[in-house]
Amino acid sequence: MTRADFLRSVRGRPYDRDALNCWQLASLTQWTLFGRVLPAADPALVADVPERVRVLATHPERANWREIAAPVDGALVLMGRGPGKEEHCGTWLADDGGLILHTDEPHGVVLDPPLEIVQARRWRLTYLIPAQGHE
Repeated sequence: MTRADFLRSVRGRPYDRDALNCWQLASLTQWTLFGRVLPAADPALVADVPERVRVLATHPERANWREIAAPVDGALVLMGRGPGKEEHCGTWLADDGGLILHTDEPHGVVLDPPLEIVQARRWRLTYLIPAQGHE
């Protein structure tokens, strides 16, 4: 499947907490476009936001990813109020105009510019790529 085909197949799909939440979309995108597997543990299913933040910050898989200052195509994007306070995720798609593919309840699956996410939600974006040897 080409990237364009994949994006056509997911864009506009409604958010579904159980079947297509932000973690599931990021996992699908990472696997389909970049051949990377994210852990099956789904932090987006944790309804309590402080607990979801804790799960994202402390999950053992986090050690297999490293933070980068500037995003690259395929970077996992964690979004939240600050470092270690991320509650949402998506994937940076440099080849598609430097947009973040993500999904949320009011909008469904969308491609958003990072500045729009930062300004609208007052979130900090953390870009991660697999650590050396975990690619």
